[in-house]
Amino acid sequence: MKIGIRNIVPITFFALIFILPLFGGAPNNPKQEEILSLDNISNLSKLFQKAVSDSAWPGGVLLASKDGDIFFHEAVGFHTYKKEVQTKVDDIFDLASVTKVIATTSAIMKLYEEGLIELDDPVQKHLPQFRGNPEKRKITIRHLITHTSGLPPFKQYFFMDSNEETRIDSVLKTQSDYAPGDTTVYSDIGLISLGKLIEAVSGETLDDYVQKQIFLPLGMDDTGYNPSKEKLPRIVPTEISLLNGNLIHGYVHDENSYSMGGVTGHAGLFSTAEDLSKFSYMMLNKGMYNSTKIYKPETVELFTKRANITVNSSRCLGWDSPSGRASGGVYLSDMSFGHTGYTGTSLWIDPENKIVVILLTNAVHPHRSWKSPKYYQWRQRIHSAVYEGLGFTEQNSNLEWIKEW
Repeated sequence: MKIGIRNIVPITFFALIFILPLFGGAPNNPKQEEILSLDNISNLSKLFQKAVSDSAWPGGVLLASKDGDIFFHEAVGFHTYKKEVQTKVDDIFDLASVTKVIATTSAIMKLYEEGLIELDDPVQKHLPQFRGNPEKRKITIRHLITHTSGLPPFKQYFFMDSNEETRIDSVLKTQSDYAPGDTTVYSDIGLISLGKLIEAVSGETLDDYVQKQIFLPLGMDDTGYNPSKEKLPRIVPTEISLLNGNLIHGYVHDENSYSMGGVTGHAGLFSTAEDLSKFSYMMLNKGMYNSTKIYKPETVELFTKRANITVNSSRCLGWDSPSGRASGGVYLSDMSFGHTGYTGTSLWIDPENKIVVILLTNAVHPHRSWKSPKYYQWRQRIHSAVYEGLGFTEQNSNLEWIKEW
């Protein structure tokens, strides 16, 4: 089955779109023969535009697919609140922490399949520079990728008066706060370390490795680190930097990643909604994209189910699963997996209902303080609205709204 791409144009050009019963339904799934109507598409489009009017983000791109068929792909708003450059569906966004799954987790999956690593290998086996207090000797790859390593969440390495190499060395020597496996603490430091492990094992830079193994085979031509200057007009800027007052445009928003050359395991990747849809379809199809095999089905299943290392953690291997006030809305099935990025990006894949929703925005513009609370409310509402447009009415009992709408 080939993934279909329909770049949504003004509403007057819509025809009725039928969602074909290619896969079995779920208990809360509407009847598969139900038509995704012009009204449903129009309502979703209006809601997406309303988020811009409410200053949840200056502009954004929303892509949604069902059964491998993209039925909604629309851009709203502008690159900034000055309204000088209109957002387009092929614009390129700074993915921020979505990098952790599209690049870093994907690379670990490849190395695991090739037998070059085991998830319970001590990190020091492959990365001797990863050292510090005695607890660090016990940290495994599994601990890093599930955020259970005991490492702190974040440190401002970018303020160090040193070079890129010294900053990375400082990351690898960061002391752990907890014993590995005791608690879940979302850690950029752990994913930066995992990126360096990938480079040590593969013998290639992280960007070269994922480009060769993942992005090129999938035809993700607009995905990568440190995008070229030629793509600058299509790159959506993020924040006005507090460090120098400049608009961050064309280079990574994350300060630590930028200070380490822009190629790191926790941030730095740029992409489009369409490229991410190709990746998502591959994951939804258990490692296959059309006739291209990226992973074995069992590898995808292993990395996208809950790891259950610590109590009440929603973490899979790299990915997250829905819980509580889920960013992906209130209709996700329990099998779903996804991730969000600090700049205003989110991606959720629902294998039970065969639905993918990708929302790319620059909600940190003009400053990250603008994100709360509107961005979080509208993100959940937009993701949920996609399901509602498909006829979903029964909320997942494990999920809850951020607020009443």
